[in-house]
Formats: sequence, structure tokens, C-alpha cells
Amino acid sequence: MENEARYLWLYGGGGSGKSEFAARKIFTRCKLEGGHRFLVMRKVRARCRESVIEVMRDIMAEERMEYRWNDTNRILRFPSIFGVANQIMFDGLDDPLKIKSIKGITGLWLEEFTEFTKKDFIQLDYRLRGKTASYKQIIGTFNPDEAAGAWIKEMFFENVPDDFTGPGSWKDSFVHHSTIMDNPIKSERDEYTAILDQYKDPALRAIYRLGQWAAMKGLIFPEWKIDPLPSKDLDWYDDIWLGGDFGYTINPTAVVQIYRKARQLWFEEIIYMPGLTNQQIANLLKSDSRVNVKNPSYWDSAEPKSIDELYVEEIKGAKPALKGPDSVAAGIQFLKGYDCTIVDGSTNIISEKKTYRWMEDKGGVPLNQPIKAKDHAMDAIRYGVHSHLFGHSKPYFGFSDGPMY
Repeated sequence: MENEARYLWLYGGGGSGKSEFAARKIFTRCKLEGGHRFLVMRKVRARCRESVIEVMRDIMAEERMEYRWNDTNRILRFPSIFGVANQIMFDGLDDPLKIKSIKGITGLWLEEFTEFTKKDFIQLDYRLRGKTASYKQIIGTFNPDEAAGAWIKEMFFENVPDDFTGPGSWKDSFVHHSTIMDNPIKSERDEYTAILDQYKDPALRAIYRLGQWAAMKGLIFPEWKIDPLPSKDLDWYDDIWLGGDFGYTINPTAVVQIYRKARQLWFEEIIYMPGLTNQQIANLLKSDSRVNVKNPSYWDSAEPKSIDELYVEEIKGAKPALKGPDSVAAGIQFLKGYDCTIVDGSTNIISEKKTYRWMEDKGGVPLNQPIKAKDHAMDAIRYGVHSHLFGHSKPYFGFSDGPMY
């Protein structure tokens, strides 16, 4: 909390409290110092609402701090204990030119730091300059995935041992390691630990359970590209529909919009958020200008009650996904028959693609089964593509009596 290094990197395993701490440090500095203009960023602006904005607003409510919120510009304003004004701005790099126009920043927080490129970091580092009343600091929070953040490891962690907390290899940097065992909230610690201890793959376990640098191998979809949608004219596509995977507490609900033109598919992230009720999922879909809720949407058929509730909430295209023996492997092989692209800005799909891998036997030979970890968007895609293009042969009218295939 008192560290004043220009670069403070909070790295480690899943659920350790890195993001919660970063938000609390920013809040505390604003409260005690005042005069701050913090810029809090994800690679894509829309992802801020799902993560850092809600964390910060929860802290404000917990501390009973009065504040003003500008939803259009995503700026939170509140005074220090001495009555000095503060601003916390939430943004992304969707429009790099806009970031260049921001002046007078006193600090930065880069959430999911591995989403950013080295070029992004250099540009943002340059923005944090000029005289300020208190020390300037960039905070980065991330899991040490070497495939996603190789440049971070090379620049700041050269010759730094695993599980290290102390000065980084770059001048005026400090690295802080944590894992789920450092989370002070027992209920969260127990729930996360139960999930993370299921990760048997060495690389996944190293990154998310132990918080150590590791690189993924044997990716299932290495050929998938990342590009913008080729057209915003929805009539240009042959077909548009949704795939969805339910989550709630720790695991997110993932909803992906799928666009098809002949044998080309594009996957766009619509929802990726934990803690959503079925009514909230429906409301998010109905309020999203990209989504037509009458289009088919395919959901995990293990939750027929949730599918029925979506249907009641006017998601009239909701249907159970095709499932059965070997349906996971069959869905993956079916996907491999198409030319697939992730829509640029779909950060969680991109992140999952980097870790979606085949299980291996004791001899390191790949098995015909994916590792069950960080696969919510991938499940949503598989449900949507396999069910829509291969599975359903008759319409679904809500209130299911079981699988309809």
C-alpha cells in the first residue's frame, strides 16, 4: 500500500485479490491525498464495466463515500477527507487517439495487463508525466501467462525467481506475488481453491493456482484469427445467432454472437460476467443494440429451468444446446471445418483461446478431450455452432421436457 515505485506489478494466481487491492489503493490515495486524476483501463473500454467499475463502486458503497458518476464519460468524482476533488476515469484503448488527448493523469491502473502490448504500455507510460503533488505510479494486475505477456516477463521479470516479491529487473519497478491462499476472505478462498485445485494441467496449475510464469502448449484452435467484423450491415451475413454458457458465483455467464458468411464464422463477445441472474442476462441481451433476441440462442441443456426463464423473459430464440456422448470432441471437430475469426475487442474469447488446450496422458500425448478450465466462452461458441449448424431439426417452444433431438 505504501510502495511508491513508478511501476507496481501485482501478479499471481486466480482469486488472490490483486484487482480488489489495486482499487483500494487508488481509493485510499484519493481519500487521503486528494487532487488525483487516475486513469483505470482495460484493453477494451466495454470490459471496464464488467470488472473495475463495479469493484470501485462497491468500495465506495462499503466506505459510505458520496460520489458523482458520469455514465457517458465513465468518470467517478469524489472529494478527499480535506475536500480536495478527485477523478477516476475508466477507459480502454479502442480509440488510441482519444487517450493521447487526456492530460494531467496522476496514476494508472492497467487491469489484465497481459491484454496490452508493449507498444500500448510505452504510449501509456509516456502519458504519465509532468509535475504532480504526490508520486506517480502505474499499477498492473495480471496472471503470469507467458504466451500472453512474454514482453512483460522479459522487461520486468528477467532473472526474477518464482513467487518473488521485491524490486523488479526494470528501474523503479516493484513486483508483488500472491495466490488464492493470500485472499483474506475465507469463503472466497475456499470456493476458488476448490476450482483451482481441479487444474491438473501443469501450465494451467502454474499460472492460476501457483501464480508462476508458464506457457501454454498444444492449443486446440491456434488457427483462429482476430479481426474486426468485415461488415456492420447485418444483412451482409447469411445467418446470425447466439451461444450461451451459464455461470453464477465464480464462473462467468458467457454469451457469444456468431455471424456466418458461407463457411466463414465470426465470434463476438456479448456477455462475460459472473453473478448474473437469468433475468439480468435477459435484460443485458434485450438492451444490447447488437442483439436480436428473436434470433436462435443455444444454451447448456443441463440447465433447462434457466433456458425456460430466459424464454419467459422474452429471449424467444432460447433453446437447449445439442449434447450427448462425445459431443465436446464432436463440436470441436465440427468447428475445425470452418474458417473462424474472433471479433477484435472480444478480450475474454481471445484470452480463452490462448489457454484452450487438449488434455495429455502421462507420456505427454494429447487426448481427444479439452482441459476443463477457462472455457466458458469456448463452450458458448461450441454450443452455438454445433447446435445451430448440425443439431436442431425442429423448433423449440420453451418449457422443455428434455433434449429436443
